[in-house]
Amino acid sequence: QWYQRRVRADALRSAVVADPAREMHTHVALLKNTDSSEEECLYALEALAFHAEDIDQANDLYLIGGLQVCCAYLKHTNTELQNAACEVIASAVQNNEKVAMFVTDSDVLNILLKLVEGEKEVRVKSLYAVSCLVRGNNDALEKFNELEGYNVIVRALQSDITKLQTKALFMVSSICASYPKQSELYCTMGITEQLFVVLGSGDVSGPSTLHALSLLLSISHDCPDAVFPKDARDVLLELRTRLDTVAQAEEVNICETLLQRWPDPRRDSVER
Repeated sequence: QWYQRRVRADALRSAVVADPAREMHTHVALLKNTDSSEEECLYALEALAFHAEDIDQANDLYLIGGLQVCCAYLKHTNTELQNAACEVIASAVQNNEKVAMFVTDSDVLNILLKLVEGEKEVRVKSLYAVSCLVRGNNDALEKFNELEGYNVIVRALQSDITKLQTKALFMVSSICASYPKQSELYCTMGITEQLFVVLGSGDVSGPSTLHALSLLLSISHDCPDAVFPKDARDVLLELRTRLDTVAQAEEVNICETLLQRWPDPRRDSVER
């Protein structure tokens, strides 16, 4: 299945489409046809996700009612089709105010949040779609908070699914960097404890470390009353040592900045 998806994706990206609008109409019609096979629907959704990467084509997809048709597949029983529908949404909403407004004002965001906590096979893609919608979009963020999406994301951070945890970290880090008041919200939910759990374990060469450090930096700057673990400095020192072995410059710089927040108590006692 993975190989087949890769072949389809490569074929889509290498194809030169003379009339994207006509092709999107064809794919949407196929998705609406109850006689279409699941394999045909999967290909149609993947093709529409590819087209939706272009803002103009994403707008066209919305105007012909195609985006609404794709969103309906979020409720399908086939997880591959659900994932493909998430990809369409993720592609369409990025830097596209009109489409993002539709997803925000409809029930789609609520459905996506439920999928994040649903079947294991769909959790990562649905969170990716949520992240693409909410990051940098104040209206979508307000709706996200209204739906208590922050609880969903904090639970995703505690997941043992590495990709899910990584996407959750990236999303929260991006939100807090753009909207400092959000740092206070996540602080009240005890996210700092979870961040140090992430930093104290796992592969430091992976993206989770950078996202966790970036988020921790935002919180330490925006939340002067934030509560951190007693062993915060020890965790960062140990992380600093591990980072030296993989030469992660950006992570090292953030780690050094954070260590200044927790000075060595032994040095302070000597100075006194």
